[in-house]
Amino acid sequence: MFGAGWLFYSVLSLLTWGLWGFFGKVASRSISGEGLVLVSNLGWLATYPILVIAFRNHLRSSLSSGDLSWGILAGAVGSLGMLFFYFALERGEASRVVAITAAYPLITALLAFLLLGENFSLQKLVGLVFALIGVVILSR
Repeated sequence: MFGAGWLFYSVLSLLTWGLWGFFGKVASRSISGEGLVLVSNLGWLATYPILVIAFRNHLRSSLSSGDLSWGILAGAVGSLGMLFFYFALERGEASRVVAITAAYPLITALLAFLLLGENFSLQKLVGLVFALIGVVILSR
């Protein structure tokens, strides 16, 4: 989309997910984790018509894709992850919760290596080890 590369979109994701964690923590002061999942999904619902209009050509091809069930499963586990994230925010410090949950690439990278045959370079391994060290330090 818009000719930008992976790094540009990674930084945008970093910024928007950082805001997501912050806004979630602020909301958790008076809304339960269960309520936050319901309320925050209203935000998704509000943007959905805009996304369908903007990306309608992609929707048609996605619905006929052999990987449609994987996409739906991704949405389902993402929603469960959001629920657990809000439970954690409700009970813990945002600085710890967000940093620890942001280490989810450890799981993704391991599964991609084991199940998809993606390469695992020394550079990736070192980065993942540092992420794991960060999780351990922050969880104490």
